[in-house]
Amino acid sequence: MKNSKVTKRARKRNVLIPVLERIWELIPKRTSARAIRKQLEEDVNEGSAKFKLNDIPSLRTVQNIVADLKPPKTSDPWSLADVGTDEAALVMPVWREVVDYTQGEVSYLTKAEAKWIVRIRRVAPKLYPDGLSFWHIYLLAREYVLLTDRKKPTTGPDVFLAYAPWESLKAALLYEEAVRNRLIPARLILDLGTEEAVTTEEDTKVHEESMHEAHEGEEDTDGQASQ
Repeated sequence: MKNSKVTKRARKRNVLIPVLERIWELIPKRTSARAIRKQLEEDVNEGSAKFKLNDIPSLRTVQNIVADLKPPKTSDPWSLADVGTDEAALVMPVWREVVDYTQGEVSYLTKAEAKWIVRIRRVAPKLYPDGLSFWHIYLLAREYVLLTDRKKPTTGPDVFLAYAPWESLKAALLYEEAVRNRLIPARLILDLGTEEAVTTEEDTKVHEESMHEAHEGEEDTDGQASQ
């Protein structure tokens, strides 16, 4: 894992991965770190959060995380007038989803985001529920924009797309195991956490049981094939 500024802050304050993931998701929807932290509290109160109220970091920590995760606004707004219809057909449904999800707080896509949306949709054409949702495609595109703007390797999201963990439980478990064993680099958000804060004891037990069942299934399949 790379020792980025956010990684060091997360390690020092023991920020949970689910909290970081939620902050990353909320950045385009909320205009300030204060609003993001308030939403984290509302998530807990509504029972939709994967973390507890005392897991939410201070406002200063949220501000630091947001500052490091917010993509640059150096790219001009994307427009149909500048592209062909094939590209537009891939971008427009994602744009609509972003506007709807953020309730208009994000009203346009940048040219840089649109470029990555097109690439992602071409290498991963299946859509939710069999593939990626339009919102997840947008978050991936923002991750690529952030990494390339900072001249960082994009291996994390690249290998995520290669493993296609959304296709099946087996694919998801194989991807998670490869990241956990550091056979492949994690995506940006997973790089921000610490080993001590990745999962609870219960999550670890469930993961180990799932991996055991997956390996048993592979052994049964191999045994049947050899008979």
